[in-house]
Amino acid sequence: MATSPLLLIVFLSSLSLIFHPSHSRLTTTYYDKSCPRFTQIIQDTITNKQITSPSTAAATLRLFFHDCLVNGCDASVLVSSTPFNKAERDADINLSLPGDGFDVVVRAKTALELACPGVVSCADILAVAARDLVTMVGGPFYTVQLGRKDALVSLASTVEGNLPRPTMTVSEIIRIFESRGFSVQEMVALSGAHTIGFSHCKEFTNGIYNYSKLQLHRISLASCVISSDFQHSSLIKDEHAHILLKWNVKLQAV
Repeated sequence: MATSPLLLIVFLSSLSLIFHPSHSRLTTTYYDKSCPRFTQIIQDTITNKQITSPSTAAATLRLFFHDCLVNGCDASVLVSSTPFNKAERDADINLSLPGDGFDVVVRAKTALELACPGVVSCADILAVAARDLVTMVGGPFYTVQLGRKDALVSLASTVEGNLPRPTMTVSEIIRIFESRGFSVQEMVALSGAHTIGFSHCKEFTNGIYNYSKLQLHRISLASCVISSDFQHSSLIKDEHAHILLKWNVKLQAV
């Protein structure tokens, strides 16, 4: 059964709703009076950025994902390290986060500060920019509640074990999402949201080729195709999750 756009909308929006550190009430009208051009300024910024750098959508979505899974959607991943503190963005797994994601937030923040100084949080900018960019490249539109507060603390030490790695087994990844209240189906939907982008062979070749000759004889493995095509992929299907789970069990048993 195919994963419906409505289902994916629910899961993507729940990511930003469940993981917010502030106890204040989130609302879609948060900036209506304090920064009435909030939506338009972000739209103009992300459109210009996506046109000049087509990888921006995937970069921003990944940045948002890495922010939310560690202590909530609080923009703590944007905080720079100091001589006295190593921030989240410098954690090992975050060193590969593309600069386009950071840049689009900085551009939007700069423009918003000119229009309404000290009003809009970077956390809200990242949440809305990720949503709008996903929609721009053909993904679903979903409602984003606003009113997040930016983190005052960012620690690289809080990242380890809270983000899925390509070297993890399916069971390990499931545990990460389950600890945050997500089901396996929701995990697949949220992980599948990354299919609008691309990856590098080094991220998963070990999982494809790191087997003995006997194992390679018993299973058929596809080659790693290198591509610079930035077009978004089709929505994932539920059966893909079952196939991944089934093959994970088989590979572990071989």
